[in-house]
Amino acid sequence: MRDFPKMLYLGTTQSYEHKSAQNEDHEVDLRELGFVDFADLESEQARTSGGMISSASSSDFKNAFVPVEQFDAVSEELVQKELQLNVAQTERDQFKAENDDLKAQLIQEREANQQLQQIIDSYQPVPTTQTPPVAADYNAMTSEQLRVILDEKGIKYLARDSKDTLIDLLR
Repeated sequence: MRDFPKMLYLGTTQSYEHKSAQNEDHEVDLRELGFVDFADLESEQARTSGGMISSASSSDFKNAFVPVEQFDAVSEELVQKELQLNVAQTERDQFKAENDDLKAQLIQEREANQQLQQIIDSYQPVPTTQTPPVAADYNAMTSEQLRVILDEKGIKYLARDSKDTLIDLLR
């Protein structure tokens, strides 16, 4: 005869909750919560009559017992559900760890992005508030003045170039 799984009950013979103890430790835990053997449950009448315990009749136990096969099937189903729960909890923990890793990577990448943006911003030309130079009226200038402007801009010209040629070089 197997000792476990073992059904324990909480409540009265008419209204009870049952749990299946899988081993001795589980049985101790359930008993600490107030679970007892079915035979130790109080009847509803005993509770309401001031704690007086009356004798049990066959009607009290009519729905209390289940066939061993049904009990074993329920126990097996419980074990399977507990295994599925353990697998789901393990997967959840793995997904949570992966999610935490991805969050940490995202924070690092944001910081790196900010640093790169600061470097890019440091290379951006600073807008000037100067007004653009007014186009000079080259026709009003002398050939010598045009040569000075060409020299400043580094534009090559010939000494015998005419004023019109020098103006064309500046445009």
